[in-house]
Amino acid sequence: MLQLKRRLRCLPQSQVYGSQTVVLVGIGRSTRKGKMALSSGKTKPQQAKNIGAVISRIFVPPKLLVVDKRTIEKSWKMMDKVVKMCQHPRMNLRNSPPFILDILPDSYQHLRLICSKHEDKLQVLNECEYFRIFLENLMNKCKNTIKLFRDGKEKMFDENSHCRRNLTKLSLVFSHMLAELKAIYPGGIYSGDSFRITKGDAAEWWKRSFGDK
Repeated sequence: MLQLKRRLRCLPQSQVYGSQTVVLVGIGRSTRKGKMALSSGKTKPQQAKNIGAVISRIFVPPKLLVVDKRTIEKSWKMMDKVVKMCQHPRMNLRNSPPFILDILPDSYQHLRLICSKHEDKLQVLNECEYFRIFLENLMNKCKNTIKLFRDGKEKMFDENSHCRRNLTKLSLVFSHMLAELKAIYPGGIYSGDSFRITKGDAAEWWKRSFGDK
C-alpha cells in the first residue's frame, strides 16, 4: 500500500488524450480519515455518475444542427417571442442603435429572402457550415434573451438595471450578426467564397486553421 501511495503521488495532475486534457483531481491526496480516495477501489455511485458525465462531454462530439423547414420556422418563432417581450409598454425602448425592434424583424426578412432562394433545395443551406453555425447562434442568443426577461422580471423595466445593460449587449450582438448575414448572403445568395483576408499573418493563420473554408 505504501508503494501504491508513492506511485500515485508521482502521477501528473493531468493527462492528455489526443487534443483533450483530462484533469485528475485529488490524486495523491488523502481523505479526512487519512485514507487514499482510490485505495479501496470503490467509487460512490454519484461520483461515478459525475465522472461519466465529464468524460461523455469530453469525448462525445456535439450534435450538429440540421437546417430544415422545421428548424428555420423555430428560429422565426423565437425571434417573434423576443420582439413581443421587447414591445411591452413598460420597456419603453429608445429608437437608437442598436435597436432590437428593428434588428430582429430585419433578420427575419433576410432569412425569409435566403429561404425563398433555396425553397426547393434546403439541403444546400444545411451543407453550408456558415449558415448552420449562424442559425444555431441566432437561436442560442434568442434563448439567452428570453431567459434574461424571465430571470430579470421587474428589473427589465428599469432602464438603469444590469438586465437592461445585458439586453443592450445582446442587441449589439444581433446587430453584428445581421450585418454579417447580409454581407455573406447579399440578395439571399451565398457569396462567402468571394471574400479573402488581406492581412498576411491573418490569412496564413486562417489557412492553417481552417484550410480553404
